Amino acid sequence: MTRSIQERSAFQDRRLRIELLRLQAGYQRLAVRQSACRLAGAVRPDVLAAQAGDHLRAAGLGWLGVGLRLLRRYPLMGSLLGSVLGTGSRRRVALKTALITGLVWLARRASADSPKP
Repeated sequence: MTRSIQERSAFQDRRLRIELLRLQAGYQRLAVRQSACRLAGAVRPDVLAAQAGDHLRAAGLGWLGVGLRLLRRYPLMGSLLGSVLGTGSRRRVALKTALITGLVWLARRASADSPKP
């Protein structure tokens, strides 16, 4: 009789341990799922770009971040930069184009800044 009580008690203990392990595994799966969601939110391009900009400013290279932002905003500047760094004939054309564009931009800016009569 005592043996059957001990067997029942051991069986119940084993079932209790199994249920506790299942519960623990469920919590661990939930924690992994939440971590994956946080990671997916942190890996968005805009978040990564903002973090890179913060690191560049902290390192004293804020001008590099500004340049990268300008290249993203004005893709023509990237093309122009590629031409300048390219072959000699393309470099001359790119520099002339940049000069003319810069002069036009300065003229427009000066006319916009001048007071109207």
